[in-house]
Amino acid sequence: MFCKSLLKSGLLACKQESPSGLKCTASAFSPVCEGRYRTASTAVRDKLKTIDDLDGPSFLTSLYWFFGKGYFKVAHQMQIEHSKLYGPLWKSTYGPLVVINVASADMIEQVLRQEGRYPVRTDMPHWRRYRDLRQQAYGPLTEMGAEWLRIRSILNPRMLKPKHVSSYTNAINEVVTDFVKKLALLRATKGNGVLVHDVAGELYKFAFEGISSVLFETRLGCLNEVVPEETQKFIFSVGEMFRLSPIVVLFPKSVWPYMPFWKHFVSVWDHLFKVADDLVRKKMAQIDEDVKRGEPVDGEYLTHLLISKQMSLTEVLGSITELLLAGVDTTSNTISWALYHLAREPEIQERLHKEVVSVCPGEKVPSSEDLSKMPWLKAIIKETLRLYPVVPGNARVTAESEIVVGGYVFPKNTLFHLCHYAVSYDETIFPEPHTFLPQRWLREHKHPDHHPFGSVPFGFGIRACLGRRVAELEMYLILTLRHWLLTAFTVYHHELWPNAEVSAKFTDLSI
Repeated sequence: MFCKSLLKSGLLACKQESPSGLKCTASAFSPVCEGRYRTASTAVRDKLKTIDDLDGPSFLTSLYWFFGKGYFKVAHQMQIEHSKLYGPLWKSTYGPLVVINVASADMIEQVLRQEGRYPVRTDMPHWRRYRDLRQQAYGPLTEMGAEWLRIRSILNPRMLKPKHVSSYTNAINEVVTDFVKKLALLRATKGNGVLVHDVAGELYKFAFEGISSVLFETRLGCLNEVVPEETQKFIFSVGEMFRLSPIVVLFPKSVWPYMPFWKHFVSVWDHLFKVADDLVRKKMAQIDEDVKRGEPVDGEYLTHLLISKQMSLTEVLGSITELLLAGVDTTSNTISWALYHLAREPEIQERLHKEVVSVCPGEKVPSSEDLSKMPWLKAIIKETLRLYPVVPGNARVTAESEIVVGGYVFPKNTLFHLCHYAVSYDETIFPEPHTFLPQRWLREHKHPDHHPFGSVPFGFGIRACLGRRVAELEMYLILTLRHWLLTAFTVYHHELWPNAEVSAKFTDLSI
């Protein structure tokens, strides 16, 4: 989330996590018992190396890499270069901050297998400071410890259980349909019949509308021909919050109130909470009306949170706002890259089209059951996420005890940076790592050395990305329904580059 820009500067990451239930890889230095790592015995610990034995760049060296060698904007590439210089485990120093970088699938697994009951990524001090200032509740991204676990246990079922997630299919299908209509309109009115400007920007609006339709059970109008002013301001506030977050966090807490950008940072958060509060109270009023009329209360995610009364209204507001923020970039960025490769490699796109049509012939709208019959579609998304992880790294703090990783013992409160980007390009796990090969994810084509922690775009364990299944559902449906409506049209060429204003050309299939 807020670490998106910090990730770019190579410091931290905190937006991902993923599937559990994977077999544990034992290490000669990491005894395993019933799938859980135990603290090494005193005799074994005496033979282990310590953090002082690790090599790595000094603070000045890191600054030189960032600004002298130009890696500040492509710090994910620096993961690969540093792993070549220092090996799969090294330390980086940023002033008083020491970060342990892990660029090996085996060692990443070792860290995550030892993360404890209450995994910690970072304390997100600037987000927490705002909540303290305005007496807002912490949510799943800002809360920690036992309270975090309590909140997650309430939020999880309706976001992660397939039977509940499948109930969001109709709402997301409606958003996808409107998105395709919006592209058709832009193509017809502003693109000479073929060109759609700023496709990445339109995908961002799609993702915003999609997650809002699930969380708030309402449409915000992001895909209208003219976006409502209040919605436009809401979208702008989200962007400003992400822009300002990495700036704020670079300064000591004590000086925040005196910095010129702090007031603006607080004001955009105020607007985000105001809009969220309005939507939550609107849903509460609707529920009250239904109850008064003796009608069944209809709704999914927000409705469930409100009527279950497992959380206070303030907690619902804090959690729903953070979930909204977490659900935009994941979807829009991944779809942008998927479309980029489908456009460049028409044979992959044609195979996807045939798969979709075989499962959903004619004008059949894809359902969640239909998606389970589309392995090529899912392989395309997995390969896209491998090449372009939502965030290139992930942070973990050993908050509960010391742990052993790769023959080194690390004390409590060690900060780890898990270099997912570097591991995703490890040719021993993924042959031809720079080539877009969805077939590598099909069972019959899997490489014998495939490692379950080679690509974990949504993380691992109990701190796995809460919005994973909803994000996947959005991505699957936009690619399938896009082809269904796009007997419509298909991409034949474009220059799509996420996070930039780019254009895409479309042509009718009948031509």
